[in-house]
Amino acid sequence: MKLTQLTTACLSLIPCVVFSQSFDTCPSQAFLMQDSKAQLYGIDLVSAKPTVLSSQLTFANEVNNESVNAIGFNYKDQYLYGFSKQSPSSIVQIGDDFEMKRLDVNGLPATNFYVGDIQVTGDGSSQRASYFVYHPNYGLYSIDLNGDLDGAITAELLPNTNNWKLSIFDFAFHPTSNLLYAVESNGDLHEINIAANTSKFITQVDIGDDTGAFGAAYFDINGQFYFSNNKSGKIHKVDLNVSPVVGYTPIANVFTSGPKSSQNDGARCAIAEVKVTDSSIDFGDAPAPYNTSLEQSGARHLFDPNSTGSDLIYLGDSVDGENINTDADLINTPIDASDDGVSFVTAISAGQSSQIIVNASASSFLYAWFDWDQNGTFSEDERVVTKLAVNQGDNSILISVPSSTKSGQTWARFRVTDGTEASLITATGGVLGGEVEDYEITTFASAVYPGENDWVTLAYEDKWPYAGDYDFNDVVINYRTTQLIEGSNVVGYKIDGQLIGIGATYHNGFAVRLKETINGESRSILSSEVDEDAIVFVIDGQLQSESYLEANRNDAILIFMQDTWTHVSKQTGCSYFRTEDNCDTNVKVTFSMTIPLKAPKAKAASPGSLLDPFIFASEGFYHGDFLIDKEARSWEVHVKNQAPTEAFDSSLYNFAGSDDVSDQARGLYFLSQSGLPWAMEVGMQWLHPLEGVDITDAYESFAEFAESSGKQKSQWFNDYSISNVVLKGEQ
Repeated sequence: MKLTQLTTACLSLIPCVVFSQSFDTCPSQAFLMQDSKAQLYGIDLVSAKPTVLSSQLTFANEVNNESVNAIGFNYKDQYLYGFSKQSPSSIVQIGDDFEMKRLDVNGLPATNFYVGDIQVTGDGSSQRASYFVYHPNYGLYSIDLNGDLDGAITAELLPNTNNWKLSIFDFAFHPTSNLLYAVESNGDLHEINIAANTSKFITQVDIGDDTGAFGAAYFDINGQFYFSNNKSGKIHKVDLNVSPVVGYTPIANVFTSGPKSSQNDGARCAIAEVKVTDSSIDFGDAPAPYNTSLEQSGARHLFDPNSTGSDLIYLGDSVDGENINTDADLINTPIDASDDGVSFVTAISAGQSSQIIVNASASSFLYAWFDWDQNGTFSEDERVVTKLAVNQGDNSILISVPSSTKSGQTWARFRVTDGTEASLITATGGVLGGEVEDYEITTFASAVYPGENDWVTLAYEDKWPYAGDYDFNDVVINYRTTQLIEGSNVVGYKIDGQLIGIGATYHNGFAVRLKETINGESRSILSSEVDEDAIVFVIDGQLQSESYLEANRNDAILIFMQDTWTHVSKQTGCSYFRTEDNCDTNVKVTFSMTIPLKAPKAKAASPGSLLDPFIFASEGFYHGDFLIDKEARSWEVHVKNQAPTEAFDSSLYNFAGSDDVSDQARGLYFLSQSGLPWAMEVGMQWLHPLEGVDITDAYESFAEFAESSGKQKSQWFNDYSISNVVLKGEQ
């Protein structure tokens, strides 16, 4: 249905005085008529800002208690026209004082019309205007607005139109072709030729999650067709510059938002332009073909809707506006310097979770889209954040990256609002208040070990070179590695983990050497190959700021924790962290490090899979008599048969009473006479033994597995004594 300014007219049998004047100009705003007692809004299509023009339309000599529908704007005489349900129902004219005047129109059936618009043809003195109303049960009627509007007017039924049965709630005339266009509730777009009395289905346009009536429709001078959904308030736009529609398929995008209402009708001066004229509106920055400019229904926010300069909602330190009407304007507009509210903490790699930090000016609501398939659009299935409540300041958010994500450059769009929007917003269209920020990002394909949603468990004994209690819970970590890949090259690594157990009185650090040894052949990343300044490390969602690439080493060694104990707090009454009954059952320490390389390295020459995770003695703490007067860092424990790093003190192999039988010449490291290790990788998220419980008591098949070098009982970890292990809890 259409909202228009109607000239006041009176039934010929009812005396009245005409006060209404026509509008001075052809308004650029759209008119929206709502509510059971007609209320008129002006909608700025650019900014989505509504203005109440009349809280209740009235007649000169009577109080109005009914709705007005089927409105249209007549730019020949600058009045709105519509259909009033107020008894006796009638065609009305509305002027600039928003007072209604009845027209004496006969020939209409006894029904209420809710679909209507004005057709203006010709130029100058030959210009003519007609008001058309439609009802699916009765057809399309034409009402001549060119004669004496104080006299009687006869409505004419266009032949055969009563057979159309279109389920439409408004239509609008194209400004140049004079064809009518309408959209049904399911998105079906129709083109109506009143000269031929024909209606033609064009296509079903994408209306997203909108349902129900599209009760307002209008055009601008450039042939852009707008239609508004009653239920959501969303105003969609379709480019119908070429009319009739021949040789192309029209596409709809959300253009802006307006007030929602069960009773909704719209109108607009079809020869008025829709254009940004100042810098009060914030636009995105993503280049074409992304929908960024106004002509492409780009995302935009009237960031100071109340013009007060206070209580603004935005991301980062500030927000400002741009004047981006066309894609050419977008090319000539510098990247918005105020886009500073989103930090990408960890690498964005296929199949992984990536952390971002969003800084908000105030409590607000966040939306985000990532163009995963790099096709130049933000589709709804690429929405990754939907109206997420964020607090003032920094907010840590995890983004799930699809497995199908390609490596390369793409864009992400973030929109923040105050949450008062009538329905969920999309990646396009205008919003009242808030800000939009677009970011160019780098995504990576990935090789993930053991799998995108899986962990291996690393379990360490810290009494090496002595056997200790063999409960394998001194340090327990869930662990995953990712190669970041571009083409056939590795460009970096991402290592994720969860510290899930500390059953040691000693203090141990945790590190990873970027090295892989297979069948005696090693592949390594050198320290000099790592882009140290670009390393990003997060613990429990908090960005860390120290240096993590160990200095003065040939191989790249990343220090994740100098002392695991500094990252946990023991539960009251517990001696250790998650290695005793009912102690910190549901607690873990999460961490993630992204390690970019200075230059791509051939995948065939790069380490992968487990790499080389190990523990080392923390500086400043006792770690056994054999380490007195030695550097704590010189003590390490690696998985079985993994050689230690260059920091290791090889003299530690030679202590009397040692249970270790390492033999460098044979490539044997960190194993006992019976083949048991001091560190092991379990190929799943493992239940580690309780404090003081030997692993062979918790897992009776483990000894046979270890002593056979893995040839026997390969699924030993599935056979455990439930009373001797730490249950997973809510890890």
